[in-house]
Amino acid sequence: MIEGNLTYLRLMEIEDVKHKVDWINDKEIRSTLIFSDYPTSKVLTEQWLRKVAGDRSRKDLIICLKSDNTPIGFAGIKSIDYQNLKAESYLCIGVKEYWGKGLGLDVKRAILNYCFNELRLNKVYSYHLVDNKPMIRINLKLGGKQEGILREDIYADGKLVDRVVVSILKQDLITSQTETK
Repeated sequence: MIEGNLTYLRLMEIEDVKHKVDWINDKEIRSTLIFSDYPTSKVLTEQWLRKVAGDRSRKDLIICLKSDNTPIGFAGIKSIDYQNLKAESYLCIGVKEYWGKGLGLDVKRAILNYCFNELRLNKVYSYHLVDNKPMIRINLKLGGKQEGILREDIYADGKLVDRVVVSILKQDLITSQTETK
């Protein structure tokens, strides 16, 4: 289990698939994601989870509130590269009533601490739609740097869209946490 202050992350289980499917199929939530394979179903998502569950290069997680164990989103670490000490992270707060409450920041910080301290990585990067300002801000607040914009890089919601690449180095997060205390 990966713990934040307000949330914790646990490995995704088959019984969590229903939540992920509901969140991905919600147009407003999906508009914040880089996810083009929709609509999705429980069957397809269960197949995906069974396929990736044993893959050492990724960890797919469910975000839960510490206060009552309610699942509120999903997150993960993928493309874990132990040789080059880097990985990609992603996250989605799927319960819209929790948007803007600081939970995304809590989750991202917990993921980064896990990647840097447990996996011994040096760099965690993420891709975001250019319009997803809240996620870009979270990364920058934690010490991340925008590495660039990938123009018309992915097909989403019927059009080619730009993606932002943001990365955080272990030293960036340490500096960021020191500065916020």
